[in-house]
Order: sequence, then C-alpha cells, then structure tokens
Amino acid sequence: MVSLILCLFLVFIYFDEKSSVLPVFQLTETPAIITKGQFGKSVIIELSYSHKGMEEWVTNLKEPYPLILADSDWLLRSPDLVKILREKNIRVGLLGSMSDEYVDESLLKKQLAIYEKTFYKKPLWFATADYKVDNAMQTALHELGINIIAPTETFPIVESKIPEGSFVSIPLHREEKVSFDAINQFINEHIFVSIEQNIFGYEISTKRFP
Repeated sequence: MVSLILCLFLVFIYFDEKSSVLPVFQLTETPAIITKGQFGKSVIIELSYSHKGMEEWVTNLKEPYPLILADSDWLLRSPDLVKILREKNIRVGLLGSMSDEYVDESLLKKQLAIYEKTFYKKPLWFATADYKVDNAMQTALHELGINIIAPTETFPIVESKIPEGSFVSIPLHREEKVSFDAINQFINEHIFVSIEQNIFGYEISTKRFP
C-alpha cells in the first residue's frame, strides 16, 4: 500500500511538475521595449475588430502561429473566437490603447483584469496602440513579468526581403481592413517562426488550456 501511494505521488505530482514548462518568462533584466529578435522573422496580428472571414481564418491557421495582440474590448465581444484561440493554443498578448490614454491610471488595470478573466493568467506580451510606453509604465509591466513589444515592420512591406529578426505587424482594426487572402499569401511567401523561436532560437511550449 505504501509503495502504491509513493508511485501515485511520483506520477501525478513529481513528474508532472518536472515535465511542465513554466508559462512565464521575462526577456529583459530591466524595463525595455523589445523590437527585434535574431533567429528569423515573426508575424504579429494587432486585433481590435473582426472583419468578415476572421473566424474561418483563425480556424485554418497553421503552426508556427503568429502572436496575436488582442484589444481587451475585442476579447469581451468575441467569446467564440477566443475559444478557438484557446483550443488551438495560439499565443495571445494584450493590445493596449494609445499611450496618452494611460493618464487614467486605472485603464491598464482594467485591461489586464479583462485579459486575466479571459485566459486565467497575465499576458506575456503587451503593446500600446502607438508603441509608446513611458518609463513608469515600463517599470510597472516589468514588475508584473509582462514583456513589452513593438513591431520592426508594418504590413504591407514594399521590400521583398525582410531583415532577419524582424517582427512584422499586421493591423486588423475597424478602419484598417486587410484581406485574409493577402495575409495568407504574405505568410506563405516567407518563412516565419514564432516570436519565442525568433528571440531564443528555439520554441517554448506551454500547457494547453483545459
């Protein structure tokens, strides 16, 4: 009986902890905005509005997935799409407001609360809508273990060759509609890797949501 209990402990607790990869990492020792990797090119989707065809596009996404930075209001409006993102284990960060709107100190707390209610954890990635983050906000996010990111390039890109390490942002907002066919064509014309692989040189896995 004692041996059985010990075996169950090892299987369900010890080995589970050893095989798990912590879903939290902090890329910088001091507050900073990350604008570039070094091991490839990556796509960031900035998402605040679901244009027609969005659900089909997300459903058909293949790995390596882009990093999706989702607006907190969009998260509230889009439970069906959020469910698909969670089921596919697609990385989702938080897309904030314009930097000057954070004079309201409660705004960031509200947005983070919505994200945590949706994904049951803090976001690993954050960007403001204009990619500006003052020193105080950088410090606050760093203390929470949230990485601040900004794109190197914005779609559409005129040059055919994308510099190594680039983060290419594709905005999907009410006033910025990009054809999903054009997005697919762009992704298929280049070799993209995940944000984590671009930065670290290898993939970081996290547990899937239940």
